[in-house]
Amino acid sequence: MLVGEDKSIHQACKEAGITDVTYYCWRKEYGGLKGDQARRLKELERENQRLKRIVADLSFEKATLKDATELKLLSPERWRKEYNTVWPHSSLGRPRAPAVINPKPHALEQAVTMQ
Repeated sequence: MLVGEDKSIHQACKEAGITDVTYYCWRKEYGGLKGDQARRLKELERENQRLKRIVADLSFEKATLKDATELKLLSPERWRKEYNTVWPHSSLGRPRAPAVINPKPHALEQAVTMQ
């Protein structure tokens, strides 16, 4: 920064377009770090936040599944109601029904002739 160029902190901050308070907050947080170290620290903080969100989502899903296994068997209507209250909060989204496999015509003919 410009402080090393024989300028006061106030003058250097004014030229950089930041307040003195911002400078002191940055100095407190990144005091002994060089530029590349400060960037790496920020990257690690972002990664840490991302991982915390993932853990929170998985913890929620685990608790939801645990609660679901402890429930009594529900009627289809009640199950649908419970499911529809839970799935919007899940990061996995709605499960998809398996695709129906259409057998080839000759496979059906073989099955009929074998009987």
